[in-house]
Amino acid sequence: MPSVYSMELYASKCIFEITANGLFLFHKNAANGRSISYPLNTELIGKDNVVNITLLPTVLENGQISRLEDINISGTIKRYGEDDFTGPETGQLLTKIDFTDVITKSKALSFKITDPSKLFPLSKEFKFDNDELSFRNRLLEAPIIIDEKMLLAYAEKLRDIIARQDVEELYKEYKPKLDDYTIAYPKQFPDPKQWFIDFLKNDFFPGGPITDFKRDAIGLKSWCGGRIWEIFVKPEQEFFRNKGLDGDINTMELFVGMVDNSLKILR
Repeated sequence: MPSVYSMELYASKCIFEITANGLFLFHKNAANGRSISYPLNTELIGKDNVVNITLLPTVLENGQISRLEDINISGTIKRYGEDDFTGPETGQLLTKIDFTDVITKSKALSFKITDPSKLFPLSKEFKFDNDELSFRNRLLEAPIIIDEKMLLAYAEKLRDIIARQDVEELYKEYKPKLDDYTIAYPKQFPDPKQWFIDFLKNDFFPGGPITDFKRDAIGLKSWCGGRIWEIFVKPEQEFFRNKGLDGDINTMELFVGMVDNSLKILR
């Protein structure tokens, strides 16, 4: 069983965006403080993993825009055994998440700048290696996609499959993602196909999938140098959404790429 590579982070009084090896993970407003704990196994590439974090100011409760001295961000990237609990006293530390040097450098420039917003964004890379898992074939070595019309047509195909509630067809499109998750988290996904079918039949489809949108409502954004594309519903809604069953709404982000010369769901 592979280890679990996990990022734990706390941020406050800022907006933060995180990518791992070029793939989007988060864009969060931490005006009042926000913590995340995220397993990175499906974003690993073996040697020279890069997590990039970008910080922007946000609007605070008092209506003011946060300043450099307001921002607080800290965290770790650690390697855990499969049965370990994440926490400050456990796990092997791979790298600390610390923006002190970046913020200090920006503060030194602040007296030269009349508009504080020009000190942003703040970005920093955090690097580490792993020797158990690599999805370089998805994130770094897959074909670059430039045909946006093809991506939009594929999005419409997925929308129509969801509208038909065709479980088998949707599984075929999801299979590369499920295969990767089985490699990354074999204990959690011993039978990925059955897990996926059960989720669709018991939760997602009974909750009423939202499919009443046309091509012009579909948004695209490229990641990993154009190898993986995020597909969403404008302005910023997840592509897979339902109305909810007993108040439990399901949403799933959609990232696609080329597998054996065909577009498939990768993340």
